[in-house]
Amino acid sequence: MRAYEVVDTNADNIGGCGLCGNKSANNLGHRRKTNWLKERYAEGLRYKVLRSGKFGDIGMIEYALGNHAWRPVEAEGYVVIHCLWVYGKHKGKGLGSLLLESCLEDARKSNCRGVAVVTSSDSLMAGSDLFIKAGFVSADRIIGSSEASVAPYELLVKKLEKTAPDPRFIVERERVLKRYKKGLTILAADQCPYVAKSAERIAEASRTLGLEPRVVRVGNAKASRELPTPYGVFSIIYDGKLIAHRPISATRFMSIMRRNAEQGAGANAGEREAVAVANERRGRAPRHRSS
Repeated sequence: MRAYEVVDTNADNIGGCGLCGNKSANNLGHRRKTNWLKERYAEGLRYKVLRSGKFGDIGMIEYALGNHAWRPVEAEGYVVIHCLWVYGKHKGKGLGSLLLESCLEDARKSNCRGVAVVTSSDSLMAGSDLFIKAGFVSADRIIGSSEASVAPYELLVKKLEKTAPDPRFIVERERVLKRYKKGLTILAADQCPYVAKSAERIAEASRTLGLEPRVVRVGNAKASRELPTPYGVFSIIYDGKLIAHRPISATRFMSIMRRNAEQGAGANAGEREAVAVANERRGRAPRHRSS
């Protein structure tokens, strides 16, 4: 075996592969991700692992055609990269470029318009440096806009068909938020193996606050592209407000909920004061009886 090899996975061999740094088949996220992949291969999704003769699976890349992408982008005719990751100590050796080139080669063979990817400084997304070095340019940009993060997300593209229209973000928050005006709702897709544990821990934490969460499993690419987030596969909505657009810890969730409660209490006090002032100006202030 060569020092490094890019291995294409399928429904038969995915069970023995490392998934996004997780190699334990007993892990809930690993199991759900494995099943998710098995259902997606028929749609043309590609999941490749970077395998080292010495260390085993040390990286991965996942991508799909635009109409099957689990990212909130309009990218008809493009390949959309979901994830590209090289693990820990193996970074800085040009291995990310090896994975990216395998994707570009597939796009060329399939006569695609180009390759697009959502990047961010957010730790759960690919950074932009590797792609810019490979000739990708910015096509669109959006802000995270939730209490968990306001990190900007950028849609980068490398066109293989120069006259093709640019891909773009299609995040439409208000339409989705209106569906979940009451209570706590967690929207979660199995595309990311870290989503399952995050959703489970946040659901447990919410119950300590007297909330019974509604967990909605996002079951297809179209539904994923309708989520109110540039991350595309996870959202937390509380009383019609987006409070997290990516997986977060239970500690972070509790901090957000505390801040919401404090702001709500302040707003209610402000509303009571405004009503009292208005009543007084109209001469309807409560009269005090003389003793």
